[in-house]
Amino acid sequence: MTSNGVDTVPPSGPPPLLTAEQIRHLAFQGWLAIDLPHQLGNALSTLSRSADSFFEQDHAVKRKLYPPSRGTECGFYQVPGEKEYLTLRHGIAGELEEQARQVWHEAALLLHRILCDLTRAGGYNIYAWSHLLENSLDLPKDDSDGDNITSLLRLFRYYPTAGVAEEHVDIGLLTLCIGSAKGLQVRDRSKDKPEWIDAQGPIVLVGDMARTLMRNQVRAGLHRVVGNPQGRSSIVFALRPYLKHPTNLSAFGGEGLIDTKECFDKIRGRKFNINATKNVRERQQKASKKLTHSDSGPREAVVGHG
Repeated sequence: MTSNGVDTVPPSGPPPLLTAEQIRHLAFQGWLAIDLPHQLGNALSTLSRSADSFFEQDHAVKRKLYPPSRGTECGFYQVPGEKEYLTLRHGIAGELEEQARQVWHEAALLLHRILCDLTRAGGYNIYAWSHLLENSLDLPKDDSDGDNITSLLRLFRYYPTAGVAEEHVDIGLLTLCIGSAKGLQVRDRSKDKPEWIDAQGPIVLVGDMARTLMRNQVRAGLHRVVGNPQGRSSIVFALRPYLKHPTNLSAFGGEGLIDTKECFDKIRGRKFNINATKNVRERQQKASKKLTHSDSGPREAVVGHG
């Protein structure tokens, strides 16, 4: 109640972050250049320095520290001649994880606010995302719930010139990409003929799961990584859905109850993994061409992250 005796209702959920113009841009383009909060920017700088030190170690050491698991979805992975990357999905005691924990927390808060901005603009309840973000706004302590928690933090090192990623959209809700140099490009649809442009600063990308749930009221952000003669490093946080609970589509203006995991797996199943080795990618692409002529529809590249 205010001092003049009038009842007021406090705003629900996190406060708005984006302007109306930024929301329109994100919905139309599927991506948005954004200024980072000071605390997140500092945390990213600290993690970036530690990531540089990590990648300077021998491959055998990196692989022993972070053995790959869940395919390319966790641990250290190298694509010979192109890139190497470390995917964190849960914490292990260590300095790198402590820094990753801070970045995860701050980045998740940022993306959560943006999701709420999108649903406010669409006239939906911002709590529509709550069950999809359960146990995902902080770096999990272990992998005990790893079948349901799909969010991840990736540290990339792209090799000079050859370090690339084919054009793709991400599979989750929202992704935050921060790079050390040019290389990440996004598809600009503001002109009659869409064109690729260099990403300027930190970029937020809409993922295919968010596009699906919001019934195509937002585009998924098409992007790619092109070679940089000096090579480049990047940090990517992908906020993906928590899969344990069903999703009521009425929260997004639709109808019916869906199995969140089945929906996510269907989206993932239409794509091939651009972060796998070249021979694996080629094998998956051949399978994709067969599916293109079936009822399953065309495949696209999965989370490549710039």
